[in-house]
Amino acid sequence: MKFRILPLLLSVFLLFAMWSAVAYAEEKTTFSLSGSVSHVNVGDEVTAAVEGHSVKDVYGYELRLSYDPKVLSFRKASTAWEGFTVPPIVENGTITFAHTKVGNNKGESGHVHFASLQFEAIGQGDAAIQLTRIKLVDSGGGSTTAEPGLLLNINIPVKKPINYLDTKGHWAEEDIARATEMGWINGLPDGRFAPEKEVTRAQFATMLSRALELSTQSDLAQTFKDDEQIPAYAKSHVSQAAAAGLVKGYEDATFRPARSITRSEITVMLMRVLGYEDNIASSPPLAYEDADQVPEWAYPAIAAASDLGIVKGRSNNKFAPGGYTTRAEAVTLILRILDRIS
Repeated sequence: MKFRILPLLLSVFLLFAMWSAVAYAEEKTTFSLSGSVSHVNVGDEVTAAVEGHSVKDVYGYELRLSYDPKVLSFRKASTAWEGFTVPPIVENGTITFAHTKVGNNKGESGHVHFASLQFEAIGQGDAAIQLTRIKLVDSGGGSTTAEPGLLLNINIPVKKPINYLDTKGHWAEEDIARATEMGWINGLPDGRFAPEKEVTRAQFATMLSRALELSTQSDLAQTFKDDEQIPAYAKSHVSQAAAAGLVKGYEDATFRPARSITRSEITVMLMRVLGYEDNIASSPPLAYEDADQVPEWAYPAIAAASDLGIVKGRSNNKFAPGGYTTRAEAVTLILRILDRIS
């Protein structure tokens, strides 16, 4: 009898351990920073919301955020929680906002909305609101501190005539002008757009992130082995696109930001936006002359994108899966995705 009971006890113990591990994973606290808009004009209001997920017994909190005071002007912060609010402390582009319940009340648990912060756009260009620090206090007086580093990217386009030196008469002239007006692409410092210049992986990830107005939870942020090689302007955008599952690194965990992006890579990224099913068995056949050169990992995306008219072949009915993508082509493809979504 003892020998029969022992395996049963071991099974119960292992099952209990598995339940504990699942419960722990479900209770991990994360944070998010989201906004009402990211492409705005001077004078528009920008609202940033700070939320917590799977929080437990939060009686009070302190938020610290940073922003660019040359582009954004802080107006006010508010919370729906009952209790006492400490007036926001604003100094040199840093905001500290705190709130606590009062009396014999329980703390908040689960998915909670901490606060909304309102800004006014006063300048032009790219800016970001960042949640740098958050301190949570429970009903027993204990506290925990996290540094999420979450970014909410804001773009306030410079209002000037769109007159690039090298786009007049170009086949993508209208698309380039439209994307510039929307605020997610810019020209070069010398007044050119360079429509035929190849796009790098970092540049395309930045375009896509800005066009989709991505934001990311801290626990989803991804760091590549060659993170230090990613240009400063692209770091947050690459991280956000990776966290959203739109871009991925190579097998060696590098991103290779300076590498020109291929037509296969760009098609896969775009179709991930639409949530296509990565199933080669259910993909329609490709009619391109070089269909046999399409990588297996890109076949479903290229087949789906071709069927929807998002991508098209080049001359001689060839797709050129290993060919590189120009700035003009990247802009046109992203606009097709945005139009498809809307």
